[in-house]
Amino acid sequence: MNLENFKKHIRILDKEEATRYRRLYIKKYVDPYTHAKYYQERIEQLHTFSDGLCYEGYLWDFLKSETYIEETQLEKYRKFLKQVLVFWDNNSKDRIFIKDYWKFGKKDMIELDFNLLLNHLKLFPEDIYITNKTLRWTIVLTHEENLPGKRLIIKDGTI
Repeated sequence: MNLENFKKHIRILDKEEATRYRRLYIKKYVDPYTHAKYYQERIEQLHTFSDGLCYEGYLWDFLKSETYIEETQLEKYRKFLKQVLVFWDNNSKDRIFIKDYWKFGKKDMIELDFNLLLNHLKLFPEDIYITNKTLRWTIVLTHEENLPGKRLIIKDGTI
């Protein structure tokens, strides 16, 4: 499915709603205190780039708690996860050297079916944060590998 057709099957939250969910997510899952100096430098402090103000880190570096899961677990979640919210870090295109990396706005948050998301991960940044409107759980897909060829996937909360 091409991007334009894909967009017909998703909802991009309005700026206010996306900002509210992002703040709630950060409050629930991100620890800005344990490594406060690093958090301030990498997340809170915005830097000027050609595409605007961005931070230079990854929220997943500051998760309060985490469990690492295998990609096979994502396949099991397909059976019961329905509508999810997905967003990504506010990083600059100046620091990412993948052509056509940003298909959506850097501060967008998208609501879509979990299976649709998994089937079209190539349309999203490598590092994404997945949750639902209850914020009882999160799954984080990262660009890192925990073993060669095995994507680092983090889970928190009860799914």
